[in-house]
Amino acid sequence: MGTFDFLASLVKMISALAVVLGVMLAGLWAVRKLMKKTGTGVDDGQKIRVLSTRYLGPKSSIMLLDVLGSVIVVGVTGTQISMLTTITDEESLERLRSSRGGENSQPFLDQITLYKRKLKTLSLVSGQSDNKKQ
Repeated sequence: MGTFDFLASLVKMISALAVVLGVMLAGLWAVRKLMKKTGTGVDDGQKIRVLSTRYLGPKSSIMLLDVLGSVIVVGVTGTQISMLTTITDEESLERLRSSRGGENSQPFLDQITLYKRKLKTLSLVSGQSDNKKQ
């Protein structure tokens, strides 16, 4: 009798899990469908690109944006976004577009790997200096 009760409760638990997962997947599908209709999805065409960001303090920064080929300087705070100026000088525009391949354009994981290597070398150097003191 105990084995039958265990098997029945196992089937009941697995079917409940299947129903919950099905509801979650249906909800995810509906959210994706809704996001595509409202146009809030990711911009795959790269019509707006962030060229550079300089943080000035908590919740405030200045951003260089490339919007359909023109470069706009924007100030961003916690409550407001303000257009500061538009860069129209051809020499400055060329310099900005050529410097896009710098360190800030690396993928985030590459930057983390770089910092991990620096920390490892620092810990090795400090470990060697501790050994010399002893």
